[in-house]
Amino acid sequence: MSRRRAILVAIVAIAVFVADRITKILVESNMPVGSSIDVAGPWIRISHVTNTGAAFGLLPERTTLLSILSVGAVFAIVFYYRRLAADSRLIAATLGMQLGGAIGNLVDRIGQGYVVDFVDVGLPGGPRFWSFNVADSSIVVGIIAVTVLLWWQERARGGPAAMSGTASLEPASSARPRE
Repeated sequence: MSRRRAILVAIVAIAVFVADRITKILVESNMPVGSSIDVAGPWIRISHVTNTGAAFGLLPERTTLLSILSVGAVFAIVFYYRRLAADSRLIAATLGMQLGGAIGNLVDRIGQGYVVDFVDVGLPGGPRFWSFNVADSSIVVGIIAVTVLLWWQERARGGPAAMSGTASLEPASSARPRE
């Protein structure tokens, strides 16, 4: 990977981390835990929620496991970014999004034992579907974007997905020899 791509990954990761920290600090310092403010009617609220689970409240009370997985994700992103981001600034940016989000939530889990979530989506007067934060959003958007970009790149190169119109699950070496 070029030095420019590495710098881009770092800049995006730092920007996501800083935005995540600032928004969480604003919520923590201005709202009691459990309080909410309607933003888009009762459908979307800013709420102060503490989350011991994964993104969107999945796997509650698994702080240690999620901390270990977060450290693993950070190492995986750093290890693989050189290979994946070599051809594309957009792919480098998506990896920076994932890295910044993973570090943002890891800092919370290690420092507090929970993550502060504040974007709350749910039914009016009913159950919440999920709560999330800037880090969660960056991780999810980054994963979706890098998946689409890598698929698009593979199709542009004429890889297996471009040949048949769908992704091939068989390795290239499994082709039958001519008779």
